[in-house]
Amino acid sequence: MEVRVGNAEGGTANPGRRDRRRTAFSALGAILAFLVFTVAAAGAPREVPQEPTVVKGVVADGACAIHGMSAEQSQLLALQKARSSAIEQAAGVRVVSSTLVRDGMVAVDLIRSYSRGFIVAEKVEWLPLAQYQDSPARPPIPEYRVRITADVAVPKKTGRPPGLASTLNARLFRNGERASIEVRTERDASVAVFNITADDRVVLLFPNRMERGNLSVAGKPLRFPPEGSPVSLVMQTLPGHQRDAEAFFVVGMERDQEIDFLSVFGNGRPLPLAAFFDRYAEIASFTEEIILPYAVEANQ
Repeated sequence: MEVRVGNAEGGTANPGRRDRRRTAFSALGAILAFLVFTVAAAGAPREVPQEPTVVKGVVADGACAIHGMSAEQSQLLALQKARSSAIEQAAGVRVVSSTLVRDGMVAVDLIRSYSRGFIVAEKVEWLPLAQYQDSPARPPIPEYRVRITADVAVPKKTGRPPGLASTLNARLFRNGERASIEVRTERDASVAVFNITADDRVVLLFPNRMERGNLSVAGKPLRFPPEGSPVSLVMQTLPGHQRDAEAFFVVGMERDQEIDFLSVFGNGRPLPLAAFFDRYAEIASFTEEIILPYAVEANQ
């Protein structure tokens, strides 16, 4: 980069003695101003993320009997139960515990537990298929069982929370219906919206390449998608599924924390659940998060 000093006539001729003196004083003033700014900035350092407490090698089991859902969905529910149990052991929270799932909203409750601790690594071991029978008067049904060995990160919240609040326009959707999210913060904050999908992945929805302005102004609602946006959130079950449980993971942090969500979280590419939380745990100490769970039903 080249710095040029222009004369009064707007040209680039060499300055005379007076111009050189004026230029020297200007340069000295700029240096002093820079030093003052540097000292002031040093007096108020930016907060450094705190490493979370990682509880390694947590062993947890999960089971789910096939009842009104596909085998694939039952497997995922068993895995979600095992994860929630691991989080319960590491973070000391209570989660849903039931083998037979008659209401898909149980999966929603399991997803909600993900905000209390983050599974950053896991080893999955599927146990032999078992049978579940709640009464001798009823025939047994297949039961999937799984055991995981997980590393669970429990964040140390040290930053000043932005006062995050968020709502979803519905909790139950039918295929083809559209979702809308509203976010409010008590202080100016940077906001991100992720989707925890029914195929066990997490994808960044906002900010995105078309909508990078993710600043939430204190007290003013931020809606995603905004009015007139080319982006729309159309709900859809996975192929062959009658009902799926998913969630939006809404994150807020003070605006002075410079996090490029697009580069950190895959620029819109889906991440496996553990890989996502492994990245998120690095910034979780100064973030505030809300999980907005929902279910999607296929049209009859």
